[in-house]
Amino acid sequence: MRFPIVSLFCGFFLISVVYVNPVFAQSDVKKLYKSAEEKYSQGDVDEAISDLEEALKIDANFSKAEELLLKILITVGTEYYAKGNYERAFPYLNKAFSLAPQNQNVKHMYEIVSKEVEIKEREKQIAELEARKKAEEKERQAELEAKKKEEELLETKRLEEEKRERELEAKRRKEEEQRKRADFETKMGREREEMEQALLAKKEEIEKARERYEETRASLKRGVVLGIVGLSLSFLVAVFLIFIIFAHSDRRFERRWKEEHKSQGEFYQKVEKILLGNQERILGLLEKLSSAVRGETKKMIVERPGGGREIITDINPHIRARADGVELIESTIDDPEVGERLLKPFLEDGESRVRANARKALYKFNKEKAMVLLTEMCKSDDQWMRLSGAWALGEIGSPAAAEILLSLLTDPWEFVKNRAAKSLEKILTQRREGIEGSLRERIESTLRKIKKPET
Repeated sequence: MRFPIVSLFCGFFLISVVYVNPVFAQSDVKKLYKSAEEKYSQGDVDEAISDLEEALKIDANFSKAEELLLKILITVGTEYYAKGNYERAFPYLNKAFSLAPQNQNVKHMYEIVSKEVEIKEREKQIAELEARKKAEEKERQAELEAKKKEEELLETKRLEEEKRERELEAKRRKEEEQRKRADFETKMGREREEMEQALLAKKEEIEKARERYEETRASLKRGVVLGIVGLSLSFLVAVFLIFIIFAHSDRRFERRWKEEHKSQGEFYQKVEKILLGNQERILGLLEKLSSAVRGETKKMIVERPGGGREIITDINPHIRARADGVELIESTIDDPEVGERLLKPFLEDGESRVRANARKALYKFNKEKAMVLLTEMCKSDDQWMRLSGAWALGEIGSPAAAEILLSLLTDPWEFVKNRAAKSLEKILTQRREGIEGSLRERIESTLRKIKKPET
Protein backbone atom coordinates (compact mmCIF):
# COMPACT_ATOMS: atom_id res chain seq x y z
CA MET A 1 0.00 0.00 0.00
CA ARG A 2 2.90 2.35 0.89
CA PHE A 3 4.88 1.81 -2.33
CA PRO A 4 2.08 2.73 -4.75
CA ILE A 5 1.59 6.05 -2.93
CA VAL A 6 5.32 6.88 -3.16
CA SER A 7 5.38 5.93 -6.80
CA LEU A 8 2.35 8.12 -7.47
CA PHE A 9 3.99 11.07 -5.71
CA CYS A 10 7.28 10.73 -7.68
CA GLY A 11 5.40 10.51 -10.93
CA PHE A 12 3.43 13.63 -10.12
CA PHE A 13 6.73 15.45 -9.22
CA LEU A 14 8.37 14.51 -12.49
CA ILE A 15 5.35 15.67 -14.46
CA SER A 16 5.36 18.99 -12.61
CA VAL A 17 9.09 19.48 -13.29
CA VAL A 18 8.72 18.76 -16.98
CA TYR A 19 5.74 21.04 -17.50
CA VAL A 20 6.21 23.76 -14.87
CA ASN A 21 9.93 24.63 -15.49
CA PRO A 22 9.40 25.80 -19.08
CA VAL A 23 6.56 27.93 -17.90
CA PHE A 24 8.72 29.67 -15.34
CA ALA A 25 11.63 29.95 -17.81
CA GLN A 26 9.34 31.45 -20.40
CA SER A 27 8.20 33.96 -17.87
CA ASP A 28 11.87 35.01 -17.10
CA VAL A 29 12.71 35.37 -20.79
CA LYS A 30 9.78 37.68 -21.34
CA LYS A 31 10.78 39.78 -18.35
CA LEU A 32 14.31 40.09 -19.67
CA TYR A 33 13.02 41.00 -23.13
CA LYS A 34 10.68 43.63 -21.71
CA SER A 35 13.49 45.04 -19.56
CA ALA A 36 15.75 45.17 -22.62
CA GLU A 37 13.12 47.11 -24.58
CA GLU A 38 12.77 49.66 -21.77
CA LYS A 39 16.51 50.10 -21.36
CA TYR A 40 17.00 50.43 -25.11
CA SER A 41 14.26 53.05 -25.29
CA GLN A 42 16.00 54.92 -22.47
CA GLY A 43 19.33 54.79 -24.34
CA ASP A 44 20.99 52.23 -22.08
CA VAL A 45 22.19 50.13 -25.01
CA ASP A 46 24.80 47.95 -23.27
CA GLU A 47 22.36 46.95 -20.50
CA ALA A 48 19.69 46.11 -23.07
CA ILE A 49 22.17 43.94 -25.00
CA SER A 50 23.17 42.21 -21.76
CA ASP A 51 19.48 41.40 -20.93
CA LEU A 52 18.82 40.06 -24.43
CA GLU A 53 21.91 37.87 -24.35
CA GLU A 54 20.79 36.52 -20.98
CA ALA A 55 17.34 35.77 -22.41
CA LEU A 56 18.85 33.89 -25.35
CA LYS A 57 20.94 31.86 -22.98
CA ILE A 58 17.69 30.77 -21.30
CA ASP A 59 15.80 30.27 -24.53
CA ALA A 60 17.96 30.12 -27.62
CA ASN A 61 14.87 29.87 -29.85
CA PHE A 62 13.33 33.13 -28.62
CA SER A 63 13.24 34.83 -32.03
CA LYS A 64 11.94 38.19 -30.83
CA ALA A 65 14.90 38.57 -28.47
CA GLU A 66 17.30 37.54 -31.24
CA GLU A 67 15.74 40.03 -33.70
CA LEU A 68 15.83 42.88 -31.17
CA LEU A 69 19.45 42.05 -30.22
CA LEU A 70 20.49 41.96 -33.90
CA LYS A 71 18.72 45.24 -34.53
CA ILE A 72 20.45 46.94 -31.57
CA LEU A 73 23.86 45.54 -32.53
CA ILE A 74 23.51 46.63 -36.17
CA THR A 75 22.20 50.07 -35.21
CA VAL A 76 24.92 50.83 -32.67
CA GLY A 77 27.67 49.25 -34.80
CA THR A 78 26.52 51.25 -37.84
CA GLU A 79 26.54 54.51 -35.88
CA TYR A 80 30.10 53.97 -34.70
CA TYR A 81 31.10 52.77 -38.17
CA ALA A 82 29.66 55.93 -39.73
CA LYS A 83 31.66 58.05 -37.28
CA GLY A 84 34.84 56.13 -38.13
CA ASN A 85 35.19 54.82 -34.60
CA TYR A 86 35.98 51.28 -35.70
CA GLU A 87 37.28 50.16 -32.33
CA ARG A 88 33.94 50.92 -30.66
CA ALA A 89 32.01 49.47 -33.60
CA PHE A 90 33.94 46.19 -33.67
CA PRO A 91 32.39 44.41 -30.61
CA TYR A 92 28.84 45.23 -31.80
CA LEU A 93 29.45 44.22 -35.42
CA ASN A 94 31.31 41.09 -34.27
CA LYS A 95 28.26 39.95 -32.29
CA ALA A 96 25.91 40.94 -35.13
CA PHE A 97 28.01 38.97 -37.65
CA SER A 98 27.93 35.89 -35.38
CA LEU A 99 24.09 36.18 -35.22
CA ALA A 100 23.53 36.96 -38.92
CA PRO A 101 26.54 35.97 -41.03
CA GLN A 102 24.37 36.02 -44.14
CA ASN A 103 23.63 39.76 -43.79
CA GLN A 104 25.79 41.40 -46.47
CA ASN A 105 25.79 44.86 -44.88
CA VAL A 106 26.86 43.45 -41.55
CA LYS A 107 29.43 41.27 -43.25
CA HIS A 108 30.82 44.22 -45.24
CA MET A 109 31.07 46.48 -42.19
CA TYR A 110 32.49 43.63 -40.09
CA GLU A 111 35.25 42.92 -42.61
CA ILE A 112 36.23 46.60 -42.87
CA VAL A 113 36.14 47.09 -39.10
CA SER A 114 38.05 43.85 -38.55
CA LYS A 115 40.82 45.01 -40.88
CA GLU A 116 40.99 48.43 -39.23
CA VAL A 117 41.01 46.91 -35.76
CA GLU A 118 43.70 44.50 -36.88
CA ILE A 119 45.69 47.43 -38.24
CA LYS A 120 45.17 49.33 -35.01
CA GLU A 121 46.19 46.28 -33.06
CA ARG A 122 49.35 45.98 -35.14
CA GLU A 123 50.07 49.66 -34.66
CA LYS A 124 49.51 49.23 -30.97
CA GLN A 125 51.87 46.27 -30.93
CA ILE A 126 54.40 48.30 -32.93
CA ALA A 127 54.01 51.19 -30.49
CA GLU A 128 54.47 48.84 -27.58
CA LEU A 129 57.53 47.39 -29.30
CA GLU A 130 58.90 50.90 -29.88
CA ALA A 131 58.20 51.75 -26.25
CA ARG A 132 60.06 48.63 -25.16
CA LYS A 133 62.93 49.53 -27.48
CA LYS A 134 63.03 53.05 -26.05
CA ALA A 135 62.98 51.65 -22.53
CA GLU A 136 65.83 49.28 -23.43
CA GLU A 137 67.70 52.15 -25.11
CA LYS A 138 67.16 54.24 -22.02
CA GLU A 139 68.52 51.44 -19.87
CA ARG A 140 71.53 51.09 -22.17
CA GLN A 141 72.04 54.86 -22.02
CA ALA A 142 71.86 54.72 -18.24
CA GLU A 143 74.42 51.92 -18.24
CA LEU A 144 76.67 53.94 -20.57
CA GLU A 145 76.32 56.99 -18.35
CA ALA A 146 77.20 54.91 -15.30
CA LYS A 147 80.18 53.45 -17.16
CA LYS A 148 81.21 56.94 -18.30
CA LYS A 149 81.02 58.27 -14.74
CA GLU A 150 83.10 55.34 -13.57
CA GLU A 151 85.69 56.05 -16.29
CA GLU A 152 85.69 59.75 -15.36
CA LEU A 153 86.26 58.82 -11.74
CA LEU A 154 89.16 56.58 -12.74
CA GLU A 155 90.55 59.35 -14.97
CA THR A 156 90.26 61.84 -12.10
CA LYS A 157 92.14 59.46 -9.82
CA ARG A 158 94.80 58.98 -12.49
CA LEU A 159 95.20 62.74 -12.96
CA GLU A 160 95.47 63.24 -9.22
CA GLU A 161 98.15 60.55 -9.07
CA GLU A 162 100.04 62.21 -11.93
CA LYS A 163 99.72 65.56 -10.16
CA ARG A 164 101.18 64.09 -6.99
CA GLU A 165 104.05 62.57 -8.99
CA ARG A 166 104.71 65.94 -10.68
CA GLU A 167 104.72 67.70 -7.32
CA LEU A 168 107.17 65.16 -5.93
CA GLU A 169 109.38 65.55 -9.03
CA ALA A 170 109.24 69.36 -8.74
CA LYS A 171 110.15 69.11 -5.06
CA ARG A 172 113.06 66.82 -5.90
CA ARG A 173 114.29 69.21 -8.61
CA LYS A 174 113.99 72.16 -6.25
CA GLU A 175 116.01 70.37 -3.60
CA GLU A 176 118.61 69.45 -6.24
CA GLU A 177 118.83 73.07 -7.41
CA GLN A 178 119.17 74.27 -3.82
CA ARG A 179 121.95 71.75 -3.26
CA LYS A 180 123.76 72.83 -6.44
CA ARG A 181 123.34 76.48 -5.50
CA ALA A 182 124.70 75.79 -1.99
CA ASP A 183 127.69 73.95 -3.50
CA PHE A 184 128.24 76.80 -5.95
CA GLU A 185 128.07 79.43 -3.21
CA THR A 186 130.44 77.36 -1.07
CA LYS A 187 132.89 77.13 -3.96
CA MET A 188 132.65 80.86 -4.64
CA GLY A 189 133.20 81.59 -0.95
CA ARG A 190 136.23 79.33 -0.90
CA GLU A 191 137.73 81.03 -3.97
CA ARG A 192 136.98 84.47 -2.52
CA GLU A 193 138.73 83.55 0.73
CA GLU A 194 141.74 82.21 -1.18
CA MET A 195 141.89 85.42 -3.25
CA GLU A 196 141.63 87.60 -0.15
CA GLN A 197 144.36 85.60 1.56
CA ALA A 198 146.61 85.98 -1.51
CA LEU A 199 145.97 89.74 -1.57
CA LEU A 200 146.70 90.03 2.15
CA ALA A 201 149.93 88.04 1.76
CA LYS A 202 151.06 90.26 -1.13
CA LYS A 203 150.12 93.37 0.79
CA GLU A 204 152.26 92.21 3.69
CA GLU A 205 155.15 91.64 1.28
CA ILE A 206 154.74 95.18 -0.07
CA GLU A 207 154.67 96.61 3.44
CA LYS A 208 157.82 94.72 4.37
CA ALA A 209 159.57 95.95 1.19
CA ARG A 210 158.55 99.52 1.99
CA GLU A 211 159.90 99.15 5.55
CA ARG A 212 163.18 97.78 4.22
CA TYR A 213 163.43 100.75 1.85
CA GLU A 214 162.81 103.22 4.63
CA GLU A 215 165.41 101.54 6.82
CA THR A 216 167.95 101.59 4.00
CA ARG A 217 167.25 105.22 3.28
CA ALA A 218 167.56 106.14 6.93
CA SER A 219 170.84 104.28 7.22
CA LEU A 220 172.14 106.04 4.12
CA LYS A 221 171.16 109.38 5.52
CA ARG A 222 173.03 108.57 8.73
CA GLY A 223 176.08 107.59 6.68
CA VAL A 224 175.92 110.85 4.76
CA VAL A 225 175.78 112.90 7.95
CA LEU A 226 178.73 111.00 9.43
CA GLY A 227 180.70 111.44 6.17
CA ILE A 228 180.07 115.19 6.18
CA VAL A 229 181.29 115.46 9.81
CA GLY A 230 184.27 113.21 9.14
CA LEU A 231 185.35 115.00 5.99
CA SER A 232 184.70 118.51 7.24
CA LEU A 233 188.45 119.12 7.21
CA SER A 234 188.30 120.02 3.64
CA PHE A 235 185.33 121.85 2.24
CA LEU A 236 186.17 120.92 -1.30
CA VAL A 237 186.86 117.34 -0.41
CA ALA A 238 183.68 117.26 1.66
CA VAL A 239 181.69 118.85 -1.13
CA PHE A 240 183.18 116.44 -3.60
CA LEU A 241 182.52 113.49 -1.37
CA ILE A 242 179.00 114.68 -0.61
CA PHE A 243 178.30 115.13 -4.31
CA ILE A 244 179.62 111.66 -5.06
CA ILE A 245 177.67 110.08 -2.19
CA PHE A 246 174.38 111.82 -3.06
CA ALA A 247 174.80 111.17 -6.74
CA HIS A 248 175.55 107.51 -6.07
CA SER A 249 172.80 107.25 -3.45
CA ASP A 250 170.21 108.90 -5.69
CA ARG A 251 171.04 106.50 -8.49
CA ARG A 252 170.83 103.54 -6.10
CA PHE A 253 167.59 104.86 -4.65
CA GLU A 254 166.22 105.54 -8.08
CA ARG A 255 167.28 102.12 -9.32
CA ARG A 256 165.84 100.30 -6.28
CA TRP A 257 162.69 102.43 -6.37
CA LYS A 258 162.20 101.58 -10.03
CA GLU A 259 162.85 97.87 -9.37
CA GLU A 260 160.43 97.80 -6.43
CA HIS A 261 157.73 99.72 -8.31
CA LYS A 262 158.24 97.49 -11.30
CA SER A 263 157.73 94.43 -9.10
CA GLN A 264 154.66 96.09 -7.57
CA GLY A 265 153.26 96.84 -11.03
CA GLU A 266 153.83 93.26 -12.09
CA PHE A 267 152.15 92.12 -8.86
CA TYR A 268 149.13 94.34 -9.45
CA GLN A 269 148.88 93.12 -13.05
CA LYS A 270 149.07 89.52 -11.82
CA VAL A 271 146.40 90.18 -9.17
CA GLU A 272 144.18 91.88 -11.74
CA LYS A 273 144.70 88.94 -14.11
CA ILE A 274 143.72 86.50 -11.32
CA LEU A 275 140.63 88.58 -10.47
CA LEU A 276 139.65 88.77 -14.12
CA GLY A 277 140.08 85.02 -14.56
CA ASN A 278 138.04 84.28 -11.43
CA GLN A 279 135.29 86.65 -12.53
CA GLU A 280 135.11 85.07 -15.96
CA ARG A 281 134.98 81.61 -14.37
CA ILE A 282 132.29 82.70 -11.89
CA LEU A 283 130.18 84.26 -14.64
CA GLY A 284 130.65 81.15 -16.75
CA LEU A 285 129.44 78.99 -13.89
CA LEU A 286 126.45 81.27 -13.38
CA GLU A 287 125.58 81.10 -17.07
CA LYS A 288 125.97 77.29 -17.13
CA LEU A 289 123.89 76.83 -13.97
CA SER A 290 121.04 79.02 -15.15
CA SER A 291 120.94 77.95 -18.82
CA ALA A 292 118.63 75.00 -18.04
CA VAL A 293 115.94 77.20 -16.49
CA ARG A 294 116.07 80.35 -18.59
CA GLY A 295 112.55 79.66 -19.87
CA GLU A 296 111.08 79.63 -16.34
CA THR A 297 111.12 83.40 -15.79
CA LYS A 298 107.99 84.67 -14.11
CA LYS A 299 106.73 88.23 -14.30
CA MET A 300 103.68 88.99 -12.18
CA ILE A 301 101.45 91.95 -11.45
CA VAL A 302 100.28 91.78 -7.82
CA GLU A 303 97.26 93.64 -6.44
CA ARG A 304 98.12 95.52 -3.23
CA PRO A 305 95.54 95.63 -0.39
CA GLY A 306 95.39 99.40 -0.32
CA GLY A 307 94.79 99.67 -4.05
CA GLY A 308 97.10 99.90 -7.02
CA ARG A 309 99.35 97.22 -8.43
CA GLU A 310 102.97 96.21 -8.13
CA ILE A 311 105.20 94.39 -10.64
CA ILE A 312 107.33 91.51 -9.42
CA THR A 313 109.85 90.23 -12.00
CA ASP A 314 112.62 87.67 -12.25
CA ILE A 315 111.32 85.27 -9.60
CA ASN A 316 113.81 82.74 -10.93
CA PRO A 317 116.95 82.91 -8.70
CA HIS A 318 119.25 82.01 -11.61
CA ILE A 319 118.18 85.07 -13.60
CA ARG A 320 118.75 87.21 -10.51
CA ALA A 321 122.21 85.64 -10.23
CA ARG A 322 123.04 86.64 -13.83
CA ALA A 323 121.90 90.19 -13.15
CA ASP A 324 124.02 90.30 -9.97
CA GLY A 325 126.97 88.98 -11.97
CA VAL A 326 126.63 91.91 -14.39
CA GLU A 327 126.59 94.32 -11.45
CA LEU A 328 129.77 92.63 -10.15
CA ILE A 329 131.53 93.37 -13.47
CA GLU A 330 130.46 97.00 -13.31
CA SER A 331 131.68 97.46 -9.73
CA THR A 332 135.04 95.62 -9.97
CA ILE A 333 136.38 96.18 -13.51
CA ASP A 334 137.94 99.50 -14.55
CA ASP A 335 139.53 98.52 -17.86
CA PRO A 336 137.02 99.50 -20.64
CA GLU A 337 138.24 96.80 -23.03
CA VAL A 338 138.00 94.05 -20.41
CA GLY A 339 134.64 95.30 -19.09
CA GLU A 340 133.08 95.51 -22.55
CA ARG A 341 134.35 92.03 -23.40
CA LEU A 342 132.88 90.56 -20.23
CA LEU A 343 129.52 92.31 -20.75
CA LYS A 344 129.14 91.21 -24.38
CA PRO A 345 127.25 87.90 -23.75
CA PHE A 346 124.75 89.71 -21.48
CA LEU A 347 123.91 92.65 -23.81
CA GLU A 348 121.44 90.50 -25.81
CA ASP A 349 120.20 88.33 -22.92
CA GLY A 350 116.62 87.08 -23.26
CA GLU A 351 115.65 88.44 -19.83
CA SER A 352 114.83 92.14 -19.63
CA ARG A 353 116.46 92.66 -16.23
CA VAL A 354 119.79 91.07 -17.25
CA ARG A 355 119.84 92.98 -20.55
CA ALA A 356 119.07 96.30 -18.82
CA ASN A 357 121.78 95.72 -16.17
CA ALA A 358 124.33 94.87 -18.87
CA ARG A 359 123.58 97.97 -20.97
CA LYS A 360 123.63 100.20 -17.87
CA ALA A 361 127.00 98.71 -16.91
CA LEU A 362 128.29 99.27 -20.48
CA TYR A 363 127.70 103.02 -19.97
CA LYS A 364 130.77 103.00 -17.68
CA PHE A 365 133.01 101.73 -20.49
CA ASN A 366 131.34 102.94 -23.73
CA LYS A 367 128.71 105.67 -23.25
CA GLU A 368 127.72 106.08 -26.91
CA LYS A 369 127.19 102.36 -27.53
CA ALA A 370 125.26 101.98 -24.27
CA MET A 371 122.86 104.82 -25.14
CA VAL A 372 122.27 103.40 -28.64
CA LEU A 373 121.42 99.97 -27.20
CA LEU A 374 119.18 101.44 -24.47
CA THR A 375 117.34 103.55 -27.07
CA GLU A 376 116.63 100.38 -29.10
CA MET A 377 115.47 98.64 -25.92
CA CYS A 378 112.99 101.43 -25.13
CA LYS A 379 111.54 101.11 -28.65
CA SER A 380 111.09 97.33 -28.36
CA ASP A 381 107.71 95.69 -28.94
CA ASP A 382 108.21 93.78 -25.68
CA GLN A 383 106.67 95.83 -22.84
CA TRP A 384 109.01 94.23 -20.25
CA MET A 385 112.06 95.35 -22.27
CA ARG A 386 110.70 98.93 -22.32
CA LEU A 387 110.05 98.77 -18.57
CA SER A 388 113.59 97.60 -17.76
CA GLY A 389 115.05 100.16 -20.20
CA ALA A 390 113.21 102.97 -18.37
CA TRP A 391 114.75 101.77 -15.10
CA ALA A 392 118.30 101.64 -16.56
CA LEU A 393 118.01 105.18 -17.99
CA GLY A 394 117.00 106.45 -14.55
CA GLU A 395 120.12 104.85 -13.08
CA ILE A 396 122.34 106.53 -15.72
CA GLY A 397 120.66 109.92 -15.22
CA SER A 398 122.25 111.74 -18.16
CA PRO A 399 120.44 114.47 -20.18
CA ALA A 400 120.17 112.06 -23.13
CA ALA A 401 118.60 109.50 -20.81
CA ALA A 402 116.12 112.13 -19.61
CA GLU A 403 115.09 112.87 -23.21
CA ILE A 404 114.35 109.20 -23.88
CA LEU A 405 112.39 108.93 -20.62
CA LEU A 406 110.24 111.90 -21.64
CA SER A 407 109.24 110.01 -24.79
CA LEU A 408 108.30 106.96 -22.68
CA LEU A 409 105.71 108.99 -20.75
CA THR A 410 103.32 108.35 -23.66
CA ASP A 411 103.89 104.57 -23.66
CA PRO A 412 100.65 102.51 -24.01
CA TRP A 413 101.46 100.38 -20.94
CA GLU A 414 100.86 102.22 -17.66
CA PHE A 415 103.71 100.47 -15.83
CA VAL A 416 106.23 101.74 -18.40
CA LYS A 417 104.84 105.28 -17.97
CA ASN A 418 105.04 105.01 -14.18
CA ARG A 419 108.60 103.67 -14.31
CA ALA A 420 109.65 106.49 -16.67
CA ALA A 421 108.09 109.07 -14.32
CA LYS A 422 109.90 107.58 -11.30
CA SER A 423 113.21 107.58 -13.19
CA LEU A 424 112.75 111.27 -14.13
CA GLU A 425 111.98 112.12 -10.50
CA LYS A 426 115.17 110.31 -9.47
CA ILE A 427 117.20 112.28 -12.02
CA LEU A 428 115.75 115.57 -10.73
CA THR A 429 116.51 114.56 -7.15
CA GLN A 430 120.01 113.12 -7.52
CA ARG A 431 121.42 114.77 -10.69
CA ARG A 432 119.61 118.10 -10.76
CA GLU A 433 122.78 120.15 -11.21
CA GLY A 434 123.78 118.13 -14.29
CA ILE A 435 120.54 118.93 -16.15
CA GLU A 436 120.32 122.23 -18.02
CA GLY A 437 117.58 124.70 -17.11
CA SER A 438 115.26 124.26 -20.13
CA LEU A 439 115.34 120.47 -19.94
CA ARG A 440 114.80 120.57 -16.17
CA GLU A 441 111.77 122.85 -16.56
CA ARG A 442 110.34 120.62 -19.28
CA ILE A 443 110.70 117.54 -17.05
CA GLU A 444 109.09 119.27 -14.07
CA SER A 445 106.15 120.60 -16.09
CA THR A 446 105.55 117.19 -17.68
CA LEU A 447 105.59 115.45 -14.30
CA ARG A 448 103.16 118.02 -12.88
CA LYS A 449 100.74 117.36 -15.74
CA ILE A 450 100.91 113.61 -15.07
CA LYS A 451 100.30 113.99 -11.33
CA LYS A 452 97.54 116.62 -11.63
CA PRO A 453 94.70 114.24 -12.76
CA GLU A 454 95.61 111.79 -9.95
CA THR A 455 95.13 114.48 -7.27
